[in-house]
Amino acid sequence: MTTSLMVFHAIISVLLIVSVLLQFGKGAEAGLMSSASESVFSGSQQGNIMSKITTVLTVIFLANCIFLARLQSGKESKSILDTETPMAAPLSSDPAKPMPSAPVPTEAKKVDSIPEDAKPAQ
Repeated sequence: MTTSLMVFHAIISVLLIVSVLLQFGKGAEAGLMSSASESVFSGSQQGNIMSKITTVLTVIFLANCIFLARLQSGKESKSILDTETPMAAPLSSDPAKPMPSAPVPTEAKKVDSIPEDAKPAQ
């Protein structure tokens, strides 16, 4: 059903694009309609018909968008990694227990003087 709605959505999209491109713009004299179609539609009827077709296609397009979104949101998202177990155990299972810190070295070298050869000349 989703595949058929997607194909229908693509067809409606193309029809909507074509109907928008066929309309007269503001102040446009000829649009994309050929002169043969002028005998069928007068100038005012052509604008009304094309605008009605565009409106209907737009409503169908938006309704199909909303319907497809609802269909997709109802599905559960599953991953192939859902059934896998974790590689490593957690460090601490008790959240109130503090994490161990790095050991502090007992004999730290204290640098309190600069060697003679590194001192600037005075």
